[in-house]
Amino acid sequence: MIDFDSDHWVRALTQGLGAQVVRPTAPEAGLVACFRAGPFRVAYPDFLIGSQRLDETILSPQIDGARHLKADLVRIQAPSAFKDPQVLAEHRLGSVAISDMHDWSERNWEKARRAANRHARSSLEVRPGRAGDGTHLHRLYLSTLRRHRGAVRYTEGYFEAIAPHAALVAVLDGTLCGFVCAGFRGAAACYMHGAHLPEARTHYPSDQLFSAMLRSAREAGMASFDFLPSPSSQNSLASYKRAWGGEDVPLVVSDLALHPLRARAFSFALGLSRTVGSMRRTWAGG
Repeated sequence: MIDFDSDHWVRALTQGLGAQVVRPTAPEAGLVACFRAGPFRVAYPDFLIGSQRLDETILSPQIDGARHLKADLVRIQAPSAFKDPQVLAEHRLGSVAISDMHDWSERNWEKARRAANRHARSSLEVRPGRAGDGTHLHRLYLSTLRRHRGAVRYTEGYFEAIAPHAALVAVLDGTLCGFVCAGFRGAAACYMHGAHLPEARTHYPSDQLFSAMLRSAREAGMASFDFLPSPSSQNSLASYKRAWGGEDVPLVVSDLALHPLRARAFSFALGLSRTVGSMRRTWAGG
């Protein structure tokens, strides 16, 4: 798992995704990453994991950091909405999470039990990611996006940066056929990315990888594990996460405008882009 407070993560964001990153001076405040979205700048405190609680002593220096990066909008991800007159919109996404990893056990969940039973006789090798794996991870990521007609957000350079620190990979007959990436901040861990080759499905690479990922999080002393929101079009993915012991939990993204006119323009452009993208996927689906 990659530490979201580490220099490795900063390099992944800056060199892999072109973000600007600031580390607030408040001891409990996590990194703030600011991304360009066309002519706009959008900042994310604690990207990707989000804030565990809405605490003014933490959020205030993070918002100051976003201002320092000249952000137009700050997207605050937390279990509840951030109440402020400058909030333009609230996006109630919801998530699936294991709230107590200390009590999580494979024996309590059929999906995890089956994965553990298969592990001993599986021809899959599950190992930590290493330098050079990023190209394969990115290829699998793109393949999954094409199947689901998703938008490309992460680069090969990003996956190269996180592979040795965040990834577990599945190898079958010398071919990397699946991966998962996870990260943590403090005692809270989260799922980041994952994909597998469809032709390897009979070997259950996703099950073996999820099992290893959750065991690793528990053994590292993580208190919770958030699978993070699934796309609304992929209900089966949310069900899959629940099968590992996850429960539905609240997750809200609050859009805080630092420059209201530009922030509203960004929100309009984003909404328009999603509408056009949805129409294109509908047309492509015939």
